[in-house]
Amino acid sequence: MIYVTPRYAFERELKTLAGKAGLERAHAPGLLVASAIFFVLGAYGLVFSALYDTGLIPLIALSLVSLATGVGVLLGRRFGFWLTLLLFPLGLAEAIVTLLYSVKLSGWYSNNAVLAFNASLILYAVGLIISLLLVVDKRSQLR
Repeated sequence: MIYVTPRYAFERELKTLAGKAGLERAHAPGLLVASAIFFVLGAYGLVFSALYDTGLIPLIALSLVSLATGVGVLLGRRFGFWLTLLLFPLGLAEAIVTLLYSVKLSGWYSNNAVLAFNASLILYAVGLIISLLLVVDKRSQLR
């Protein structure tokens, strides 16, 4: 009797699909971490805009670019590097301007929700900086 775990079957299927399409995930841990950060930042932006205001078109666009960047970096593609360079100044400007507006409007800690929002913006900016440094460091491994 052969016992196959779901994880093994999934990895085997993924390798088969990757071989057919010529896709292979990046092997550098720095690129995997950067990709995970981009996925988290993209999901954060989409969830935030879905919960609070679907009219936040720039946030939705940045979130979709962040998800595309995560895919590019995960697959080790050069377009992931270029999208990182495009996303960094736009995302950082968005986080800083939103944080400054939030602090001016309601202060750092008027209630727990404002504190959580301000902290999330700081973490967003830190995530962008870390992912930029990781991708720039491993750019020679991108094809």
